[in-house]
Formats: sequence, C-alpha cells, structure tokens
Amino acid sequence: MSGEANEVGTGINLFTAGEVRGVARWFNDTSDVLSIDDDDLEETIAFVSKGGMTFLSPILPDLKGIVCTAGSRESHLAILSRESDVPCVLAAELTGTVSDGDAVTLDLSDAGTARISVGAGVSA
Repeated sequence: MSGEANEVGTGINLFTAGEVRGVARWFNDTSDVLSIDDDDLEETIAFVSKGGMTFLSPILPDLKGIVCTAGSRESHLAILSRESDVPCVLAAELTGTVSDGDAVTLDLSDAGTARISVGAGVSA
C-alpha cells in the first residue's frame, strides 16, 4: 500500500482479489440505499455493521467492495457477494475510524485475512 495509508482494521477475506481501492460510504439501513439517485457506485466500498445486510441487494453488483463488521462465510451477505463477484470483508474489526468519503484500500491478497487501510496517500 502506498503513501500515508493507515491500517484501521482486519477481517475475514471472502475471496482473494489483490488490492481493491475505493471510497468509503456507510450504509446503516434501507433508507441509505433508497436515497441513492443516480450516484456512481463503481468506486464505492460499502461499510455496513450487520451481517445480514440484505438491503444492499439492489446495489450490490454496482459496488467496488463491501466491509461488514459482522457475518461469516455462510451469511446471506457472503453468498450474495460471491454470486455478484464483489470483494467482501466480513467480521471486520475496525481499530480506527472510517468516514464517508475516505479513500480506502482493501488488501485481499491473503486467502484468510483482509486488511483495511485509509489515508490521503491511497488513491481511489
């Protein structure tokens, strides 16, 4: 990872995808998904705090990646993520702050553990 990136968490890597870079956006409930007009989600890494985030289903294929603070390899979100071929980090333990608009890098090169970094030096 380049520049001033700071590791802010780790989690279960759902599938190996190398480095995935994008822009963080928190989705807390259905209204966050419904409020999207024609937003460009291609660079968005969605952050959610529950494993069963089925409300992401309508936008999931448009996302660059997903980070969830709960869930397992067998969770509904994991199944949808694999079917849509969207990189996903589950059971993420965030040790730092991730805010909407932060440049984020997911290091998904290890088959088991994902690393989450944010920072000005991480270009989306």
